[in-house]
Formats: sequence, C-alpha cells, structure tokens
Amino acid sequence: MADELGYILRISRDDTEKQLYAKRSLYVGIKRDWSRGGMILFVRKIGIVDAFIGSGVIDKIVIIDELAEEERKLCLENNWYGKLVFATLARFHPAVPVKDTSAAGENPLVLHGAIVSSANFSEIVRHARAKIIS
Repeated sequence: MADELGYILRISRDDTEKQLYAKRSLYVGIKRDWSRGGMILFVRKIGIVDAFIGSGVIDKIVIIDELAEEERKLCLENNWYGKLVFATLARFHPAVPVKDTSAAGENPLVLHGAIVSSANFSEIVRHARAKIIS
C-alpha cells in the first residue's frame, strides 16, 4: 500500500466545489493516470491560505468522446478532456491548511495535479477533525 499514489486537484471556484459535492463529479483538464479506486485530495484557497477541503475515490473516468453533446461542448469550451465520477467523497470540517501538512513545502502553484503517496494522503486526511462522507 505504501507505493500507491493519489493526486491533488485544485478547486478554484465556489460553483465547481458545489458541483463536485452535488453531482459527485469533476471535469478535468489535467491528464494523469486516473483509474478506478484512485484517491484524490481537493485543495482550495480559503481566505488567504490554501487548504484541503476534502477527498474522493474515483469510480469512473468519462473521456470527452463518451460525454453527452452538452457536456462535450462545455469541455471543449474550457479545455477539459473528461470527467471524473466519484464513488465516495469526504468533506473536511474544518478544512485542513496545507501549511499544517506534509505538503507545506510545496509551491501552491504546482499542487494542482501533484502526486501524493498513500502515506502522505493518509497523513493529510488524519489532520481533518471531522469528515462528512457521501
């Protein structure tokens, strides 16, 4: 398990965060080795600090060619290549400041798409005082 990898994705807008938790999906423009069961941490700027707001486990990856016409058009307009659909999602309350985790030394600009080991993933999740699982 120590060699399993997860990824960090940056959530940049309120409506993107709402869509993530309401529809259990997220459009992606960054290519990684996404796979079913893959672990994702979500980071977002809250006030002036970057913080981990939750995590998810991928259920499936839908590439642009498999999307309905409306979603395909949306992806083309935003330079996204597909959609991640999540089997489970957790929301951290309160959010976990990046500075309090093993990712503290990372440049905030390169967190989006960054690889995280399962040990670091677990360490970050342990910092969350409460998790709302859906």
